[in-house]
Amino acid sequence: MSEANESGKKKALDTIQMQSRLMGDAFPEDWEDFLDEDIRKFFDELLEETGQKKGEVIRKANLSRTYGYQLMEGRRRGKRDYYLLIALAMSLDLKSTQRMLSVTQCGPLHPLIKRDAAVIFAINHGYDIIRTYSFMCSLGIPPLDDGSENE
Repeated sequence: MSEANESGKKKALDTIQMQSRLMGDAFPEDWEDFLDEDIRKFFDELLEETGQKKGEVIRKANLSRTYGYQLMEGRRRGKRDYYLLIALAMSLDLKSTQRMLSVTQCGPLHPLIKRDAAVIFAINHGYDIIRTYSFMCSLGIPPLDDGSENE
């Protein structure tokens, strides 16, 4: 996260701005302009921004408590669906969700992929996990997997 805002916190550099910088003659030397790959730091900043608690988010995301903490602390890497469930539980907007998917190296949501498009729609309309599940099922699309069937 880069560019300081009024409160002194760093603001993320826009992807379009970074793409234009990468078209220049030299690779940017200011490493602060790139997303921090520290997952724990990312989630801590996100939780502070939104005023939420890890335990509350993990419960809303319907993830096992231990595993949810491990994901948000960067001690384990989870499936993309787990991070999407966390995004829905946190009521993140699409930009923050895409940033989270980048930091966790899960790949962004793509609007031309039907399942991703359904998730984007759910995020854009403020759906919670239950409503997103019902919505995806109504479209005949496999819903987000919380891993509960594997326990």
